[in-house]
Amino acid sequence: MKNWRGFWLMAVAFIHTVFALLMFADDYRSLYDNGIINSITSVQVHGAVWFFLFGQVLFIVGLLVRHYELAMECNIPRSISINLLLLTVIGVVLMPASGFWLIFPVVFSMLLTKPLPAVQITGE
Repeated sequence: MKNWRGFWLMAVAFIHTVFALLMFADDYRSLYDNGIINSITSVQVHGAVWFFLFGQVLFIVGLLVRHYELAMECNIPRSISINLLLLTVIGVVLMPASGFWLIFPVVFSMLLTKPLPAVQITGE
């Protein structure tokens, strides 16, 4: 199957977000009860918010990867692949019992794909 990487990242992000909403429901409820603005009052709530936000950022990355796969009809730039690899390795090292492992298939696929040729920009 071709062009699966963007969907994969979006699916992982969706699962991550649903997991966040289920696991941290009480924390999100306390945000609402405290008026949302400046309502992070504990380390637990802080972690819950960042957990949710990371799912959103990962979904955006999935959208961008999907855009490269379809609209641009080209490979993902090597710089994105390497940075995603670094993020994944750091995540796995810091939290081995996490879902960071689910990003490796996408990263390996990106890195094993022939890179794009360099584009020369002229000052005309």
